[in-house]
Order: sequence, then structure tokens, then C-alpha cells
Amino acid sequence: MHSDRLNNTNNLSPKFEGFFIEMVMPGQKQKVQEIVTKVFGFDCQVKSVGDNRTEFQVTLNKKVYSVKDAWDKSYNLRSQPGVVDAQPLFAVPLADNSQSEPIGDTQGQIEEQSSDVEWGLKQVRVFEAWSRFFPDPKRPPGHDIIIGLPDTGYSEHPEIIRNLLLAKGYDFLKKDKDPKDELERSPGEVINNPGHGTSTASIAISPRGRQGDYLSGKAVTGVAPGAKVVPLRVSYSVVLLSVQNLAEAIEYAADNNIHVLSISLGTGFFNQRLRSAIIYAQKRGVIIVAASGTFVPYVVWPAAYDEVIAVTGSNVLRQIWSGASRGPQVDVTAPAEKVWYAKVEKIDNELRYNILQGSGTSFSAPLVAGVAALWLSYHGREQLIKRYGAEKIPFIFNQILRDSCEKFPTWKPNKFGAGIVNAEKVLAAPLPDNLSRTNFAPAIALQQHPAIDNGRLETFAHLFEKQLSDSQPKANFIAPAKDNTKLQASLAELLQTTETQLPQRLKEVGQELAFHITTNPKLYQQLAKALSTEKSDPNQLKTRSLTESSSNNLDSVREILLQNVSEVLKTKLR
Repeated sequence: MHSDRLNNTNNLSPKFEGFFIEMVMPGQKQKVQEIVTKVFGFDCQVKSVGDNRTEFQVTLNKKVYSVKDAWDKSYNLRSQPGVVDAQPLFAVPLADNSQSEPIGDTQGQIEEQSSDVEWGLKQVRVFEAWSRFFPDPKRPPGHDIIIGLPDTGYSEHPEIIRNLLLAKGYDFLKKDKDPKDELERSPGEVINNPGHGTSTASIAISPRGRQGDYLSGKAVTGVAPGAKVVPLRVSYSVVLLSVQNLAEAIEYAADNNIHVLSISLGTGFFNQRLRSAIIYAQKRGVIIVAASGTFVPYVVWPAAYDEVIAVTGSNVLRQIWSGASRGPQVDVTAPAEKVWYAKVEKIDNELRYNILQGSGTSFSAPLVAGVAALWLSYHGREQLIKRYGAEKIPFIFNQILRDSCEKFPTWKPNKFGAGIVNAEKVLAAPLPDNLSRTNFAPAIALQQHPAIDNGRLETFAHLFEKQLSDSQPKANFIAPAKDNTKLQASLAELLQTTETQLPQRLKEVGQELAFHITTNPKLYQQLAKALSTEKSDPNQLKTRSLTESSSNNLDSVREILLQNVSEVLKTKLR
């Protein structure tokens, strides 16, 4: 996500798109059709998704529900015989729930040293990888590899146009084969970032050297200029993300021989529809890389999923960029602050191309996707498939990528992944022995974190990881274990239940509660205040006032929630 988007996110609201339904038995499309007709009273479009034949996407013909009504209908669907789960689908805002950290004394150094347009590639040793592993000019770095880019579409910017595979592109907004970025504001969106797809594509595939005459006089170099990008238009902007469009784009990539996905957008709204698409693509050998988030206090989805390579951001001094989301879900770090990129704007109906500098984990993700393209290109993707099977390729690359990272002076465990990416080491790393125990089954390969997408306690611990960590005593370079006691007590109080009964209560309404908290900045901030109250000495008199302050914040949370939640959640709050 690009830092240009940080204004007026409070004005955005979720937009209903449909439902995701999971059935007990496979192959029950007709049964789902009967259930939704019964619940909604009219025909809907039912589409089977994923490989299990138990998961379905339901879209309603011209019917739009409010957030409250959509959740009410979800609970109704869950109560139907044969239904395991039902969740509403929304295009959701990614709210700015965080404050930028102080810039500090190093800003002058950062400004000066990042004037080198290739500093990001130098930091991750891309040029060393090129010279060692791609000596043949007829086989440029990344050759034969296709990167899919779910974003705002493409432009004919000179830095990217020759490396686009437009015949494979698709526009999921208009449902046609022309994914051109119209560079216009969508009437329904307050914030737009037109041209974002052009910017992220340039980080991955722009040829070395200036491809046009730009006002800035600068150039941009992509990590894998021999690779091609398929533009997949899923959004007018990167702050109002259609979960449905992104899921369909991921599946489209898997079905159309796309090898790497670079996702520079994300949401606080986890959804099984998105997870299903990710697993579908990975079984077909697609390496998925995503931005960890920009000015958001937790790692966003889809980056937060274990199957996705989550990338946080560094600066030219090999420090973490202050605006980058961090946490246990991060896999690796790559340049994000003051990165050079291709910019396109429409001014008075005229397109203007330039090379500018900007910050955002939007830039980290395509850089790492470019490294994935280099790795696949060097080893030969077809040879890797023959050796390991397509489904294991994403996991082998993920492991090699992390094992090749370098720690940096301010690195901390469970914050910035394995360290800063090193492209040269990634390509130099030996492939695992086919018989080795390290070549584990994909299904359990990356289950290193508890599930954070089911609305249970772990979901809220993820969303408030920063507050829970900040409340712990500081230790030298050792990340203290999170203490969820305050979180449990606060959620139990909010949902009018006991801590013993809290798991059952969250099983019933946790998904909806998390949805409201992540899509409403006021809610998030109020609950964050309740959780981040500093620990006090039990012998001090101020303990009582802190507890009262926490309760007041929870009362505010409850008051806001009661205005817009389902009847089911409402009964748990009162």
C-alpha cells in the first residue's frame, strides 16, 4: 500500500458484494441454490470456488444489502441444514488506524543516499544476482516468467509497456479483457490512487536505463526486466478493496499460467473466500507475495496468511521504514522508503509520464515478486515442477528466501521477518534434496502461527499485536511473549460474558466483531486505548482509575457497535 492514500479514510464504508458459503458435503451446488432462494426469496448466482467442491460464492442480482442486513442474512444462512459457514463479502476500506512514527535525525542521510535511483536493487544485491546467474544477454533476468499484478490496471508508460502481456490481462471491475487504468476517480470512492498499477509494475519489470524523457530526469530499474507482467484490474484504488475481485483475480492467475502474484493492496477484513483462492493458486505452483501494510498497526490480509509471503519495508540506511506494518506474520523485509517508481497522471485529459520517489510497502512486494521471478527463471520453472511438483514450489521458494535474508542493526524477532532480502543468496542457495525431510508436505509447510482468520482470540491478538506488545516489559532484543489477559478480559466485558465462555461467544460472533473493528477507525482506536493502558503497580492508587478508563473505552466501543451490527451481535452486546 502506497502512503499517498492516507487521507479521509473515515469517509469510506464497506460495500456489499455477496456471500461465501461452505457446505458439509461436496458437490451440493443445487442445494446451495435452494438455500439462498429460500433465505433471499429470489434467484441468485451460485458459483463453486476452490478445489474442495464444498465452497461457493453467491452474488445477488442487483440486490444490495446494508452491512447490518448482510450480517443478519449470514447468520440466517449459517442456521440452514448442511451449511458449515456463511460470510458476507464486501469491498472494504483499509482504514488508517495508526500514527506515523517520528522521523528522527537520519532523514537528511536518507534523502541524500536515496537519490541514487537504483539504491533499492543494490540493497538486495540484484545486480550481483544478474551478473552471476544471467550472463547471457539473450536470456535477461527473469526471462520466461510471468508475474500477475492485481491492482488498478495498466498504462502505456514507457517504463513498463514493452514488458506487459496485455492479451492475458483482465478487468474484474468491468468484467472484460481490457485492464487499462482509466486514471479517473470512481464516483463511489473518496480516495483514489489511479496509476498505482503502473507504479508497482515498474518496480518488477522496468528495463534498466531511462525508457523515456521525463520531467524528473530520472529512471527506474525493475528487479526482473526479462519477466512479463499481466495486469489484473481489481480496484480503482488501493484503499477500497473488493475481496471478491481479488479472489477471482488470484484464481484467474492460477488458471492462466501466471507464475508469481504481486499484491500491493490489502484489507483488515479476512475472509475464507480469499483464503480459498490463495490455496487454489498455490496448489498450482503460484508464488504469492503481498505488502504487509502502510501506516496500519497490524499486518493486513492477504499478507497475513501463512501461505503468502508478507513483505515489510526498509530504507536506504537498512532500517525499518516507520510507516511499514510489522509483526509475526511478516516473512521478509525489502526497500519501501523513498523508492523510485514510474508515475502516470491524467491532467486535462492528457497523460503525463514521470519517474518519482515515494514510500509504501506497495513497493516492497513487487521487488520481492521480482526476486521470485529471478529464482524461477534461473532454475527453470518447468524443471522445478518436474522435480518437486507444482504445489511445492511456493513453499520451497519461501523457505530459501527467508534462509537467505540478512539481519540488520535494528532487526527484532517477530517483527520484520527473517531480515532484508538478498537476491544473490537466494539464487546461489542449493535446491533441497528431493528425498530430504526438509521437503515437507505443503499442507503443513508454513503452519508456524495460530489461525488468525476465524474471529477467535488469535484474530484480535493479531489486530492489536502492537498494543499487546507495547504493554509488555521491554527486554534487550528479545520479543516478550504477548500477554492476552487484558484482551480476554476486555472482549469478555464487551460481549457481556465470562472469560470461560468467551471462546464460545467469539465462535458465534467473533468474525462480525472483527469486521466492524477493522472497518471503523473510531472503533479500532477506542478498543486500542482500552488495551494499551500501561500496566500499573497493584499497590498504587491509580490502578482503579486505569480500570475505569478501560471500561469507559469499552462503553464507547459498545455504543458505536450498537448503531450498525446484526441482531445476533446486538444481543451479545447488551
